[in-house]
Amino acid sequence: MQVKGKNGKDSTPVWNHVRNIKQMKLIGEIYLANGLQLNIFDLSRPIAAGTVKVEISVQSKIDLKESYFSDSRDYHQVKRIFGDNFSYEYKMERSFVAKENQEAIREELLSTFKNNSLHYLSSVNFPQKLALATLKDIKNNPYKYKRKPETEA
Repeated sequence: MQVKGKNGKDSTPVWNHVRNIKQMKLIGEIYLANGLQLNIFDLSRPIAAGTVKVEISVQSKIDLKESYFSDSRDYHQVKRIFGDNFSYEYKMERSFVAKENQEAIREELLSTFKNNSLHYLSSVNFPQKLALATLKDIKNNPYKYKRKPETEA
């Protein structure tokens, strides 16, 4: 929201602009047997007096391989949109956590992620399954995807 003061100048408080910026802080890395590296980021931020939103994001970059697809046209379709690699991201959050509990809640979210998802993500077939799921989404929702800009040689 923009507010004009009596003098016609923008009087929007500075904190309105700053609070929407998320700080990504790398807090951990997990190396999986299938070659993937998971980067764990803390996106937590204060939200109200004495409380925070605890948020973590687990991200991985996955190389796109033609062998994942039965038809090379499908590979090229995904490659035109994402390039040589695509990303996996999973976020977990808890709002209105007392500041003094944020570390315990962050550890609880990480523990839940590790217990529920690591086995699936470390599967040898996970990158291929994700590539095929991405292809399916591209075909079902083409309006969501734009081609990756061609880089000039």
